[in-house]
Amino acid sequence: MARTENVGTKSEADLTGFSKIDSAPEENSRLLEKGEATLAASEPWRRVVPRSFCEEICAFLELDTSKRKPPQEDTTHFRLSITLLMSVEHSDPDQHIAIPFERVAECAGMEWDLRNRNYLQGENATGKILRRFLEEVLPGVEILDPSYSKGLARELVGVPEALPDGLLKRRVEALKPNSEDDEVYFDYPIKNVNPTSRSRVKKKDETEQEKWIKRALCSPQKRLLKYLNEVGRGNRSSKFRPDKDDLECAHRLVTEQSKSIRALTIARAQLTAIDYDPVPRYKPSYFGNTVRVFTSGYSYCNINKKLRRTLQPDWIELDLASAQLAIVAHDWGLTEIEEFLQEEKSIWQSLYDFMGWKGHKGGVPIEVAKPCLKKGLYAIVYGGGKPKTLEVMEEKYSKGVGPSVSNKFFSRIFSHSFIEQLLRERESQIAQIEDQGRATDTFGREIRLSSDTDALSVLAQLAQSKELKLLLPALDVAESELQRADEAGESPRFWIVLWQHDGFSIHVRDRSRRATYVERFQEAVNSAVGDYHTRLEVGFPKDEFGD
Repeated sequence: MARTENVGTKSEADLTGFSKIDSAPEENSRLLEKGEATLAASEPWRRVVPRSFCEEICAFLELDTSKRKPPQEDTTHFRLSITLLMSVEHSDPDQHIAIPFERVAECAGMEWDLRNRNYLQGENATGKILRRFLEEVLPGVEILDPSYSKGLARELVGVPEALPDGLLKRRVEALKPNSEDDEVYFDYPIKNVNPTSRSRVKKKDETEQEKWIKRALCSPQKRLLKYLNEVGRGNRSSKFRPDKDDLECAHRLVTEQSKSIRALTIARAQLTAIDYDPVPRYKPSYFGNTVRVFTSGYSYCNINKKLRRTLQPDWIELDLASAQLAIVAHDWGLTEIEEFLQEEKSIWQSLYDFMGWKGHKGGVPIEVAKPCLKKGLYAIVYGGGKPKTLEVMEEKYSKGVGPSVSNKFFSRIFSHSFIEQLLRERESQIAQIEDQGRATDTFGREIRLSSDTDALSVLAQLAQSKELKLLLPALDVAESELQRADEAGESPRFWIVLWQHDGFSIHVRDRSRRATYVERFQEAVNSAVGDYHTRLEVGFPKDEFGD
């Protein structure tokens, strides 16, 4: 089974990973099913908080706040502590917190070594780092070893009871905007927030981002990373900072609509992360197992969509219609599905109608059903069996608003003729990869089967490389405008400000020219898709353009 990855905090994708394989199933029998444990927060130190809150945590950890250069382990323990603090559901004493080894490596500042493991071994292995922390700081917390076969990361049990109630209660208040207390970076050693320190942190982040560019897997991915880094450098980063009114509106939104303390904590954490640094900092995969690019911690890429649109209402979202389905339909020779997509029909509408959502318990609107249909379809495409597909559909649907839905109802998806075709051909593709032991992606990168890369992972990587290739014409347009502006000594008229795998967002300076530049991107991409029956569409705001 391959390691899966999402460098950022969980939003629409799961993250699992392991630093040690335990072959004794009885030791892992208490692990919760995938999706039931809370995924540990990613890089919570990338935000600002009141000094008093940071000092309280240091006091709990018995850290000397006067030290300017403390031992690295002190910083690691501080980061692990706040990672758990920001992950706790105070109302659930039996909570399990899943903490993949990527999280531990991030806390230790060694995520860059995950691909080769030159340093993350022996006493510096992520499992050893985590166990030392628990023994010294939270001895009452139990650690459950991972289950490699089930795709489950380590889980921690007893964290809510091990952390002081005062810290748990203060965290929501500490994330409120406009605190009267002095603001500091949520890290150790404690450092004040001021214009000089902000500038220093920004330059450091830009330098770190340049280092990650060198780890790109192929030339197209390197081009993308370079562009995304360039548009966020120096004064160009100002377009990422939300207007004051939009920021206040976002704070009102999370306060009024959050249904629990946990939801409020997450929403405020997202806002404080954007306030800390609104520029998305992109990286290639830690493990080198995809040409997709990711951001760490909360960023515009993975915060709540409604929240992002509130913070940046002028950004225009563009994405490829049913991109992954169009790719596998073409590459696997599924002509019936290709013909369906060629007529620009919606697979989501087809599944919605076939399954009978409209008549289910008074009717479920398609906008409520669509997220779980997408989860289910792509689980089927990339190896999910029936139980796994039903699990991800139920998990995604339960986060929406609608009447209860049984597994029997969800199971109707398997009877759709397109789904039956996909399942049959998926097995054929897997067998072919396993027989050859390798495959070559659209950029000429050979992907070999190994203990970390199975046939399903290869299938996903092949489709993801094609996904990037289909969007390269958009990158051409953006790079050309950046070059034109640099040569003319002026600011670009438009930028790609966000990259989200099968789509992206743009910012246009002159509102009267928005439609012109949207059409330019669409023409570039849609004229180059060839025999892949997808197209670049406007996702937001829909009522402004002609899609």
